[in-house]
Amino acid sequence: MTGDVMNRFTYQLHEMAYLACAPWRAMSDATRFWARNPLNPFATTQIGRNILASTEMFERLTRRYGKPHFGLDRTTIGSASV
Repeated sequence: MTGDVMNRFTYQLHEMAYLACAPWRAMSDATRFWARNPLNPFATTQIGRNILASTEMFERLTRRYGKPHFGLDRTTIGSASV
C-alpha cells in the first residue's frame, strides 16, 4: 500500500523539488554572471574560478533535460507484443 501511494506522488515530489530550487537557481545565475565578468578583479583568481565552477555544476544539476526518443514502437512483455 505504501509503495502505491509513493508511486502516485513521485512526479509531484520531483516537480516540487525543482520549483523549490528556483530561487537558488536565480542566485546561482547572478553569481555566475558576476564571476564571468571580465571587469571583476576576482574572476581570474583561484577562488573566482572555484565559484564559477560551483555555479556551473549547480546549474547542470538543476537543469531540465528532455526525455530522449528511444524509437520503440513495439516491445514484448512475456509472450505478448505490446
